[in-house]
Amino acid sequence: MNKKIIKTALCCFAVIAMIILGFTTYTYFSIKDYLDSKTVFAVVIVGVVVTLAMGIAIAGVSAFAMALYKDKENSEDKKMAQIIYGSEVAKELKDEMKMEIAKREDEGKKVPTLCVILVGNNPASVSYVTGKEKACKEIGLGSKMIHLEENTTQEELMRVVRECNEDSSIDGILVQLPLPKHLNEKEVLWAIDPNKDVDGLHPINVGKLHLGEEGFVPCTPQGIIELLKRMNVDLRGKRAVVIGRSNLVGNPVARLLMNENATVTICHSKTENIQAICKEADILVVAIGKAKFVTKDFVKEGAYVIDVGVNRNDEGKLVGDVDFDDVVDHVSAITPVPKGVGPMTITMLLKNTIQACKNAEV
Repeated sequence: MNKKIIKTALCCFAVIAMIILGFTTYTYFSIKDYLDSKTVFAVVIVGVVVTLAMGIAIAGVSAFAMALYKDKENSEDKKMAQIIYGSEVAKELKDEMKMEIAKREDEGKKVPTLCVILVGNNPASVSYVTGKEKACKEIGLGSKMIHLEENTTQEELMRVVRECNEDSSIDGILVQLPLPKHLNEKEVLWAIDPNKDVDGLHPINVGKLHLGEEGFVPCTPQGIIELLKRMNVDLRGKRAVVIGRSNLVGNPVARLLMNENATVTICHSKTENIQAICKEADILVVAIGKAKFVTKDFVKEGAYVIDVGVNRNDEGKLVGDVDFDDVVDHVSAITPVPKGVGPMTITMLLKNTIQACKNAEV
């Protein structure tokens, strides 16, 4: 581009110079017999000065144009990725749900209710449950919390789950994981009524997901797809790579991406040439549980990167599975940690609870 500007400037200078010199020459021969030599010389000098002035002006304009172009190039090179804040999208969704619940109340319809069953006093679990109760209150959703002792038996927990299944005032049931080690998580999760399984972990809902039928989907994968859709990312035909194959995130998000007609590859701890595979992805979802595992060398330029990981570094700071600082200037968009995927998980739980209530009314 710079060469083109210089070439154009030189051509303009040559044309103008020829015109001025031609006019000066014509003037010189026209007046040389009528004027004294000093006057003629003055006319020639004026012509030369004007020609040089035009050349300098053209050179200046060309230099200015090149400087503008260079600034534009630099600004494009330094263009930062779009940061996908799930916290902002979650707020938009909560506002929409709040309006929907208010409308239901105005119409005399039932307010959806979520029941969370917590066993023991695991600090992280208590914090998550508190967050869910707060989120329910924010949008006007009904909430119920059943807090059982750490030494609760399998039979006692199963009885509580059955009672919630039969309670018509409860629309969604969530058993907070992990459970104490003496309890059988699978047995408990499979005992939840699939129509109230707002966490999407019952085998019937898992089967519906893989068959492409309507059912409840695990909240984090659902939140990831919602983020991509809110950004107007067309997933059709895109190459997507998911790092991680857990039943909570990896497998279901891969199936959801396939349901959106993306071409999906799942990578895991046994995958060979994982870096090369990830490098081909238009959309990269990372849920491997290793702090800053994915660096720029894993990422295709211009890709969309969804970081599901939540880890603490040596300083106690929350970091993702992606090295954010290393990758951010290399991609089109990326989710941060925190405030990325995390806020979407609880939001999808609320959305599923509302849907469960609506399903029961049909």
